[in-house]
Amino acid sequence: MIAEFFATLLGRRRRSPGPPPAQARPPSAQPATPATAPPTLVEMLHSLVEDLGGPQLEIERDAWLTLADRVTRLAAAMPPPPSFPRIATQLLVLARDPDVDLNELVGLVQRDAAIASTLVRMANSPAFAPAVPIATLRGAIHSLGIARVVELAVGSAGRSYYDVASAIELALFPALWQGMFHDAMANGFSAGRLALDIPGSRGDSALFAGLLADVGRPIALRILGGLVRDGLEAPSDAIVLAMLDEVAAAIGGQAVRAMQLPDELRAACIPDPEHATPDALIARLVASIGAIQRRSPRIWDNAGDVRRCAEQLKLGPYVIRSLFAQRAQHALEAAQLFAAA
Repeated sequence: MIAEFFATLLGRRRRSPGPPPAQARPPSAQPATPATAPPTLVEMLHSLVEDLGGPQLEIERDAWLTLADRVTRLAAAMPPPPSFPRIATQLLVLARDPDVDLNELVGLVQRDAAIASTLVRMANSPAFAPAVPIATLRGAIHSLGIARVVELAVGSAGRSYYDVASAIELALFPALWQGMFHDAMANGFSAGRLALDIPGSRGDSALFAGLLADVGRPIALRILGGLVRDGLEAPSDAIVLAMLDEVAAAIGGQAVRAMQLPDELRAACIPDPEHATPDALIARLVASIGAIQRRSPRIWDNAGDVRRCAEQLKLGPYVIRSLFAQRAQHALEAAQLFAAA
């Protein structure tokens, strides 16, 4: 039943192949061994969901849709989030130059003391284990390399959007807050590296869009925390998880529009319904894979989102399977890199 529901949800039904046409062959010839047909994208997604164990809990859609509508309405009336740190977006532009000047890069990063100190600290972390301690920003950039500096600087700049604001908020939904930023960085890492293989995409823009693809989730969770503190009965984590998946794209798009981003980055973060850029599709794809890996009750809707993005990007089932494994590894990588940041 679940398999049939999934196939229907994705707009396709499996068809049983009919008997092969009879072919004449010499009496002494042995029957040919039929080749196994490769899986379709829908079949691969169904297999990946089953391998994860399906949703953590089966819940009727109405259980989270009513809550999602309420949170979305409140989000529309909220003040906009702060602008994304300009240093990080300037760094993305500067790093595109294959002949980027190290002095110019150091000069730009050191304008933001928090990002600069984070890079030095990370360069000395067990994740990179330098032979001798690194004491300067220049040494950290030289040790990490330009690509890694961009990833870590952009992640550090965007971290505040995902951090829990207070111990009170954390106490309400500790399991949901835990790892939220690492999930966002896993999206960023996955998107940035996938973009290298997609025509018309840019790794830096996809990285940025991946980082912000789920920025609506912490905003929605803060709103829900306020409702609970005002007397709403706290819903189960499973219902909240599905609600966050339901509202993340819309609330996140609203937040990104207020961040005063350059046009190219805004287009990468907010998919155009008719003409989404490759970067925007990549970011939505990896964020939807992350949603599947969290195993919310909305898992089949998330699988449908993956299918749509994959088809638009012309990615086959085996590429999607590889992306599932890569994103899981990137989540571990992000937790290691940012644990001491």
